[in-house]
Amino acid sequence: MNQRPDIALPRQDEDIVPWLSTLLRQAVSLGASDLHIDAMADGAQLRLRIHGLLHDWQHIPAQWQGRLVSRIKVLASLDLAERRLPQDGRLNLPDVGSLRVASLPTLHGEKLCLRLCETGALRNLAELNLPNHIGANLDHALQYPDGLILITGPTGSGKTTTLYACLQALNSRERHIATVEDPIEHILAGVNQTAITPRIGLGFAEILRALLRHDPDVIMVGEIRDKATADMAVQAAETGHLVLSTLHTGSALESLTRLRHLGVPDYLVSSCLRLVLSQRLVRKRCGHCAPLSRFGCIECIDGYQGRLGLYEALALTPEIVNAWANGADQRELSALLIKQRWHSMREHAAECVSSGLTEVREIERVLGRELCTH
Repeated sequence: MNQRPDIALPRQDEDIVPWLSTLLRQAVSLGASDLHIDAMADGAQLRLRIHGLLHDWQHIPAQWQGRLVSRIKVLASLDLAERRLPQDGRLNLPDVGSLRVASLPTLHGEKLCLRLCETGALRNLAELNLPNHIGANLDHALQYPDGLILITGPTGSGKTTTLYACLQALNSRERHIATVEDPIEHILAGVNQTAITPRIGLGFAEILRALLRHDPDVIMVGEIRDKATADMAVQAAETGHLVLSTLHTGSALESLTRLRHLGVPDYLVSSCLRLVLSQRLVRKRCGHCAPLSRFGCIECIDGYQGRLGLYEALALTPEIVNAWANGADQRELSALLIKQRWHSMREHAAECVSSGLTEVREIERVLGRELCTH
């Protein structure tokens, strides 16, 4: 990360509040998605995750480490006296927005991780810059009155951004749209949004079961994590509702296998699954310093500025449906897709490299060396 001046430490306890606000505002302005406060023997190290990579930011002396951690725990409604068990909470600050806070006991004290939820304007589908064939497949799937659309990828791959873009495309007064989320990351006008509350037994499956009695047209489920949620999502998709959700899988094909492992019958997947969109985020080359020297450029971080999406979309063609319904495994489906000249994520990655949007080493960092070798 290009060097930025450290934020001045507080001089007295009363300065903790404005100091924390300044730290968080600066983290957001640097484009960080997460702020780590790592406990060390001599204080704490602040680290920022920017564009998927962690960067050392600033060292906090032991004198202020405990005060900083305590202030955050108070704001996030965490138990200040509990330092032996992990805790989770949320806080809201002006000019910063909503943050998720997680604590973890470590050798030198409590480590905190703050997820800086995006506070900017929501993106619509056009702003995602989907490849033409991917956008066409997604638009087609969103026209169905029922069925299941899955957005897949690892944590931090932009799945929630894509989900919200889909909801914006569907949002109208003629539709009842409801969401089940953990947590609610953006407020959408005209959409009924519910956050899960596991401590009182209110999870994804429980809320879904209740939603089906409220005459929804479109249901967004933040994540399918277990068999109960998978069963309810598929049931909703089978009974006349359009359901959008996410899975943590490495590829579009792996999503089919994941549903099978969750106990969803193959014939139900074949009948209700409309589209699987798998995605990743890679850093985009800086347009100010490339191909010049990267050192000294104030517009970027290590030669990169912003991120772009890599995508692959699996639409269930009659051939795929027939093969899956007859028990085909991932290897057999992959061979079938090759015959159909399917556009994989690795092909999209190669196109982005050829266009100068990113570099091979960045693709290898995100996808792995073997996935980007032809």
